Amino acid sequence: MTTITIPKKLIKDDLLIIDRKSFEKISKENVELRSAIKAIIEGELALRKGKSRSFKDFLKSEFPEYAKNF
Repeated sequence: MTTITIPKKLIKDDLLIIDRKSFEKISKENVELRSAIKAIIEGELALRKGKSRSFKDFLKSEFPEYAKNF
């Protein structure tokens, strides 16, 4: 086993050590989350500018059977 000493000057807050698989999984989820948030923001901006329709209007036109509850 190898021992690594990390000086306190390099550790400003907490130090967390995780295995590579977990890190890669978290990184992938982070990328997916950023993409989803970006799409939501773009949709909101389009709706505010009148370039899109509301979800309620979409349901009424495409799936009227589901729009009855709205």
